[in-house]
Formats: sequence, C-alpha cells, structure tokens
Amino acid sequence: METDVLIIGAGPAGLAAAFEAGSRGLDVVMIDESSRLGGQLSQQTQMVSMLPSQYPPMKGFELAKLLINQLHDFPVKILLNHPFIGLYQDGSIGVSDGKNVFPISAKKVIVTTGAAERAIPFLKWTMPGVMTIGAAQTLVNRDFVVPGKKAVIFGSSDFALDVAIQLKQVGVEIEGIIEESTKLTAQNMDKINLIKQASIPIYLNSFIKEVGGNGQVEEVYVQQDQEVKTFHADLVCVDGGRKPITEVFYQLDCSFSYQEKLGGWIPQYNERLQSSQEGVYLGGNAAGISFHGSILLTGIIAGISVCEDLGVLEADEANSLRDSLFKEIKIIESKQDDHLWLERMTHIENFLHPKLKNQFIS
Repeated sequence: METDVLIIGAGPAGLAAAFEAGSRGLDVVMIDESSRLGGQLSQQTQMVSMLPSQYPPMKGFELAKLLINQLHDFPVKILLNHPFIGLYQDGSIGVSDGKNVFPISAKKVIVTTGAAERAIPFLKWTMPGVMTIGAAQTLVNRDFVVPGKKAVIFGSSDFALDVAIQLKQVGVEIEGIIEESTKLTAQNMDKINLIKQASIPIYLNSFIKEVGGNGQVEEVYVQQDQEVKTFHADLVCVDGGRKPITEVFYQLDCSFSYQEKLGGWIPQYNERLQSSQEGVYLGGNAAGISFHGSILLTGIIAGISVCEDLGVLEADEANSLRDSLFKEIKIIESKQDDHLWLERMTHIENFLHPKLKNQFIS
C-alpha cells in the first residue's frame, strides 16, 4: 500500500492532522490498534474547555464526533485494529491486520500515539478493585459498568476530579480523595468547586499505605501524618499521571530528551513538529502531555508541516498558520500551567543540541 501521509494513532491529534492533509488533497492512511476512532476522547462525557478558537466548548465525545465527521469528504483511509509492527528494510511501515503483516510506503509519517497512565504502587496494589482512573472512566462511559460501591481516589489532577464526579453521578460513594502533596494538583477551579459542592472529603499530606481484603479490596489504609486511617471501600482509583507513548519513536530511531512537565522522555522536535528523523512528525500527547486544546493544535501543526513539505501549501502561509497556532498553545498552556509552556519552548530550542539515541529509557 502506498500513500502520501501515514498517520499512526487515530485520537484527536491524529484526526486533526488527517483533516489538514486530507482537506488539501493529500492521500492519507490512518492506522490505530484500537477498534474505534477518537481515542479516550470518545468516551469523555465531561465538558472540555480551552479548545482552539475554531471550536466552542463541548463534551469530549461531541468533539471526537466532530473531528471524525469532518473527514468524511476527503481521501482518508482508516484502518482500525491495525497496530504498527515495525520497519521494513526499505523504510516502509509494517502494519498488522491481526493475521498478516503488510507494508505501507508513505512519503511522510505523523505519529500521534497519545499517552498512557502511570500507576502508583503500594502494598497489594494488584488486588482486584484497584485500577487506574482512566480504567474506571472507561468502565462507566464505554462499558456502562459501575466499577464499585464505595471508592477512594488516589491523586487529585483535573482528570481525577472529573472521574470522581462521574462516579458519584452513577451512584458510587466517594469516601475521599487522597493527595500526597499539600494541595490539590488540579488546576481547574470549576472542577475543584464541584468536588466541594459534592461534599467529597479531601485528605492532603496523605498516601495509601496498603489495601486489604479477601480476594478483593475491602479496606484501604491511608497514612496521614502519624495516623493510619481505615476506609471501607471496594474500589481504589489511582491517578499517577500520564506519560507519552513512545515505542513507535524508538523503532523509528528518533532522538529523545527529558522534560518533566511534558511527561518525561519525549521525542525531540522543532517548531514544525518534525522529529529528528527525516519525514517523521508528531503531535498530541506524544509531543508532551498537555490539555485538549494543545493536543489538537500540535496535530494541526504537524499536518500543516507535512502539507508544506509535500508542496500543497506555500511556505509563507504555512509559517503564518504555525505562528498563529503556537500563539494559541501559549495562551492555553500559560493560563493553566506557565511551566508547561516554558518547558515546551525549551524542548523546541534544544532540538539541535546533543540527542539521546539508542539507549534504554525507563
């Protein structure tokens, strides 16, 4: 199979990049290992704000639907349940359909593989009843399963507060939100106020020491100062943050650098969202963990850069569009977390500095 642009990852950034390339007449193939488009966004029922200027505030699944529908009129071939496998000697991308592996030869590749959740280990953390905050949301929104009766939330990001409210709305009693630091890590005051209005207890300077139960979580032991509190709960939702999914970049032999605020080790890229490898671009959370608006904007920038390099967009127009889009990213990230924007700029400025390659990164 041959194409102008291959996009690996069909979440919001991939969909946005596909629209930029497809709407300018390029042939696009988009692959994803999952069975549905839109990634985690497709199952988010909460409002997403701070979106790019062309999008009004809307719920996550509504935004995913909009991004999917805008591809209908353009030459975008979508291959779901088709994971990236590796590279052929001639540089073609190896893709599996579940039975066979076949090559896709692409002039340009955009990688938008998103992010994975981090767990927080504690004694007996593999006991049934302990799951990541994202897994709990998936059970509620996608599978229509209520994951427990009484829950403890470990972590206090905006996402964790969202899921705490969702669980409460489906009848789960929230025993408490446990946070190790001296304040909530959530930035969104609207979400913090919702937690307070719902009378969900918050325990700062605290951490889960252990869970107990007979084959299933029944008790949660929380250390706070010199005291251990016992919570009677059958569900523990862990919010250890997220990290970029980078395995594809390793196989493509891209270089990396470390940015704590952006999620740790991430591929190096320039202001065009182009990686250290010729013809490989990236966007979304793969380019650094951020907010919905930045996820979309980086996907759009990657799409614009590919269009420029394939000759369907003039350089002056591409530069103007990128400048405008980066201004939006600055507004979104600076408003929510100024250090995030500064780290992204540092990461771009370091693009030509010595690079880390061919090393194991944990």
